[in-house]
Amino acid sequence: MERLDLRRVEYFVAVAEELHFGRAAERLRIAQPSLSQQIRQLEAELGVTLLERNSRNVQLTDAGDALLREGRKTLSQARQAIHATRAAAAARVTVGFYGSAASALLPEVLRAFGERHPSLSVSVHELLFGSIDVVLRGDIDVAFTRLRPGQTELEVEVLGNEPRRVALASTHPLAARDSLAFLELREETFIVNPAVQGDEAPPRWLAEQRRHGLPGRIGDETTSIPEILTLVAAGRGVCLVPATVAHQHPRTDIAYIPVRDAEPAVVSLARRPGRVGSAVEAFIQTACDVAADLEA
Repeated sequence: MERLDLRRVEYFVAVAEELHFGRAAERLRIAQPSLSQQIRQLEAELGVTLLERNSRNVQLTDAGDALLREGRKTLSQARQAIHATRAAAAARVTVGFYGSAASALLPEVLRAFGERHPSLSVSVHELLFGSIDVVLRGDIDVAFTRLRPGQTELEVEVLGNEPRRVALASTHPLAARDSLAFLELREETFIVNPAVQGDEAPPRWLAEQRRHGLPGRIGDETTSIPEILTLVAAGRGVCLVPATVAHQHPRTDIAYIPVRDAEPAVVSLARRPGRVGSAVEAFIQTACDVAADLEA
């Protein structure tokens, strides 16, 4: 299969339009001898004479006139291919979620986003608690989280909230209660999931404990819902979890008891600071709209 070097076609089109090697070389920002060599190689590759040149002027041959017409089309198509490829890459949204943060909302958002923007694609990834670096680096465009604004360096927008329950081993003395007050957990050791890696005692978590008169005893640090529930079932501690966890992870070895005065858990969208692309902006707007409709 015969092929054309697009770079040489671009060089030829410049010379054909300028009809002057010096001006064409300046336009292309290359040395004139190099340009002349490239045109000679193009002619040899095609087996035709494209330009008639002498010391005073440059003229197109019939073959050169034909290549000028087709070369312009070829270069235009190449530019369109580049733009389409880059646009396709830019039109992809990478969405992450932590634990239960997106379990109820994300499917509805994905459905609505697909209806509104059928040409945009979305990939979805589960993230480990504390792994916000993937968002800060831009590996994940936007993530469903339980973070509140100001808790990390990420830009955070709260979409909604839900009550929390304490997860207890089914053999725990409080497991049979219908509900609890926070102060009744003052003797418990809590299993925590950090906001960032290495954050063994998240400041917001400690502040909440102290407001309710608890000493803030920390047991294990976890990075996923299954880890939390395994440790709770083993009697290693208790954990405050959003009500969604109780609905989606019913277990005979764990009791989920409402805590009447616990702060609600939030569902939020987090992204790295700064401007976002139009596809990500469209996804965020869709998520906000869907969350508002579900709250109504």
